[in-house]
Amino acid sequence: MRTTEAIVIVLAVLSVMSALLAVEAKKLLNAIISLAVMLACIGIIYWLFLAPYVALFHLLVYGGAVVILLVTAIMFVGGEGS
Repeated sequence: MRTTEAIVIVLAVLSVMSALLAVEAKKLLNAIISLAVMLACIGIIYWLFLAPYVALFHLLVYGGAVVILLVTAIMFVGGEGS
């Protein structure tokens, strides 16, 4: 197995674990951090698959804009109210 394949497998496992943590998190901010880790792992996997434009788009739009939007929405609504 080449190192690239090993890195992709590790990132895929980390991505699935982060997704499960995002679903099972008790606090909303922890769920968003897990979501950001998952989206970053998927962006890196795209980069390793030699798709740099898709990876850059994924990291900028999903990893950056969506996570910032969610954090901003939590701050406006009032945080961890439940």
